[in-house]
Amino acid sequence: MEYYTYVNIFETKGLEYLLLMCFFALFIYLVRYLSGPGKKDSAPRDGSAAGGRMKGAGH
Repeated sequence: MEYYTYVNIFETKGLEYLLLMCFFALFIYLVRYLSGPGKKDSAPRDGSAAGGRMKGAGH
């Protein structure tokens, strides 16, 4: 004879929410890890991007 087991979906909600919170926490950690150190100054300091002379060019 076949047995039917009743699975209450509301009993697993707690586990689902815990897994979801762990996923979001790890996702935030991953994004911060991949972004690297703070990007405070992205422009080069020697003026080469603005058409200025580079250090050590000898001119």
